[in-house]
Amino acid sequence: MAVSAAELRAESRRLRALGWSYRRIALEWQRRYRLNARVAFRLAHGWTQEEAARRWNARWPYEDPPKTGKAFSYWEVWPGRGGRAPSTQTLQRLAELYLCRPGDLLDGDDFGRLDTGCDDVSREHEVGRSQAGQLIHDPREHRSGPASPGGGDPVPDVGHLAHSLPRHPA
Repeated sequence: MAVSAAELRAESRRLRALGWSYRRIALEWQRRYRLNARVAFRLAHGWTQEEAARRWNARWPYEDPPKTGKAFSYWEVWPGRGGRAPSTQTLQRLAELYLCRPGDLLDGDDFGRLDTGCDDVSREHEVGRSQAGQLIHDPREHRSGPASPGGGDPVPDVGHLAHSLPRHPA
């Protein structure tokens, strides 16, 4: 389904008004419109490549040469033909600009979903955090167990694990 940049800007404003994070918008657009992560995050902010470059240059004004929309194009096309891999420093700065984690800007499968020992805390990326730093309850799941002290998600009973951990001299 083809969608215009103007439609995406309007959708982003609407979703932000509903309380969606840029991360959640970008993840949804990656799935729905089959965008790569770097494009999805830029568009979630409603920016053109040139606008993203202007914001980069305002944040890091002493970088030589300054970034252009073409640099963003190279990073967004990668790993395709004509693209250029962003360095780790570039990914860090893009993440700061887009308000996400550097790993969010890389495409590929999330193999963490295969971890059968996964607990609720590791789902933080998918579920998000409230302003108080508590995990936001995902209403799609019903969990059982004792309630946490803050009234959030149940706290798993892990007391039995403490006895099995090796002891190290102090």
